[in-house]
This record gives sequence, structure tokens and C-alpha cells, in this order.
Amino acid sequence: MKILFLNRLYSPHVGGVEKHVEEISQRLLKKGHTITIITEKFNKNLKNTERIKGIKIFRIPYPKIKIIGLFYIWIWLFKHRHLIKQADIIHAHDVFVWYLPFRFICLNKSVFTTFHGWEGIYPIPKRNIFLNQIAAKLSLGNMCAGKFIEKHYKINADHIYYTAINLPQKSTYKKDRKNIVYVGRLDYDTGLPLILKARSYLKGYEIDFCGDGPLKDECKKYGQVHGFTDPRPFYQKAFICISAGLTSILEALSYKCLVITTYNNPLKKDYLTMTPFKNWVIVSNTPEKMAERIEYYSRYTNKAKRKVEAGYKWAKTQTWDNLANQYLKLWKVS
Repeated sequence: MKILFLNRLYSPHVGGVEKHVEEISQRLLKKGHTITIITEKFNKNLKNTERIKGIKIFRIPYPKIKIIGLFYIWIWLFKHRHLIKQADIIHAHDVFVWYLPFRFICLNKSVFTTFHGWEGIYPIPKRNIFLNQIAAKLSLGNMCAGKFIEKHYKINADHIYYTAINLPQKSTYKKDRKNIVYVGRLDYDTGLPLILKARSYLKGYEIDFCGDGPLKDECKKYGQVHGFTDPRPFYQKAFICISAGLTSILEALSYKCLVITTYNNPLKKDYLTMTPFKNWVIVSNTPEKMAERIEYYSRYTNKAKRKVEAGYKWAKTQTWDNLANQYLKLWKVS
């Protein structure tokens, strides 16, 4: 099958959606499918067209101007409409609006959408809800990164997934019960200010921040900021992970970290609690309670171990191979 993915950013840009598309693409390639990706040219030094790891990539030199930019993408797609005509499957990752005019031109094309999450704005702008609902109605099927998307965007998911990971080779680690790791953007919408407030109540704990963002200097007051680096060595030694993103939570569970986190709005609460792992992580609604839970489980490590082992058992099933098979099931492709 010839599969065309549409997504806003792609490698070498670093991000969750970028990694998702690359990992799925590599597994589909191994199954004999052909993958083409259309994405933005976020850096002028990148090539407009190239092949990386067997994937053909087309980059749109996108002008970052609202409305005008979208029209530019539509014009670019029209000029390169042969890519649409050649594809057996067209799958948009959060950018169905790119394909919107062609949905009515190419009526017989099999079109699908993955909704990867929310835009970090609460309450969600009505425009964003409307665009997602349109995408869901005009797609033959969709995948949602969590049940919270159904509730807050009022759409019906055909498949629910909770991201995926490459499993670590080891299953035992020497943990420091006073060591904490945070992985992700150092930004306000992640709930990080509440996490930093909880950290201010704790004494004698070491915290590593694997990430970067506007709160970088604030984080330096409470621990070491390592930037966007490979978090695996930090998961291996950390007893507790306090990140609030699905990917970092899943990775932490696979490295047998206890996950203790918080939220700053009702959507973020659902993001964390409307999940299969809700009973194996601790979600506190105030910095004070979060700090209290960290101290409790650091003291009573046997109680933490039960949650850690259950979370690890579930995390082992969340592989990229299994997620790639969900895509094939959605497309009805063997």
C-alpha cells in the first residue's frame, strides 16, 4: 500500500508527533508498505525533497502567517496533487485542515486522522473543537491519544491509544529514593509551576529536568536542567518521575519509576485519569498533597513497589509494533 502522511513537523525537528510518525512509518516499511510524508519546511537549510531511512519527504516552505499560510499549503498541495492521487491511504496527524478542500475533490480516497492531544490552551478555543469535529466527520476513521479527547472535543474515537515506547533492555535498576526526574517542555501549560511549588516543600531531594523552555531559569532553583537530552539514564536512577506528559509517564513506567504528578485544569485531570494506568500513578490536585505523596512513598518503598510493578506490566504492552498494527486495523489493511 502507498501511504501518505500529513503532519506539521517531522525529523529532524524533535517532538512527540514527529517521533510517533517516524516510528510507525519504519514499522510499516518493514511490512512492505511505501511511505511518503508531507510536512512544513521549518528550517530554510533543509531540502525541499529528500529520502530518509526509506521514507520520501516533501517539505512545504510554509510562510508562518495565519490564513495566508493555510492557503499557501492548499496551493502547494494542488500543485503536487499527484502525491494524493498516487496514495492508497491518506492519514493526517492533527492537520486534516490541510486536506480539507481535497476531501471534496477526491471523494474516493481513503482518508483518516490521528488526534494527538490538545493545544495547551484551556478552555479549548471553540474554533479548535469545531475543526476537530469536522476532521472526525470527514475522515473514514480516526485514532485518539486518550479518552479525554472524546470528552473535551465531543468526537467519537475509532481507536484509543496511549502513545508507545521502545522497551528498555534491562528490567532491574538501582534506584535512589531521593532522586526525581522530570521529562518534557519546561512550560506553563504542562503543570510545571505546580510541580515546582511541590518541590519547594521537599528537603534533601535531587531533581533532574530533561527539557527546555520558558521556565528553565525557575527550574534551576530546584535542580539541574539538562536540556532536551536522552532521558534514559535519568529514568534508570530516579525513584520518582513527576512529569505530566503521556510519553514521559509511559517511559517512566517502563523504567520502573513511580509516577507522581498533578494537573492545573479539568482537561489535564482527565488527560491523566481517563487512562488504563490511573490506578498505578498518583495524581494530586495541590502542590502540598503532591509533596506529601512524594515523601510518603519515598519512605514506604514497599507500597510504591506494588504500583511500580503493575505499571511496568502494562507499559510492556505499549509497543510501536502494536500501535502500527492498530493503524493497519483502522485502515482495514492486512
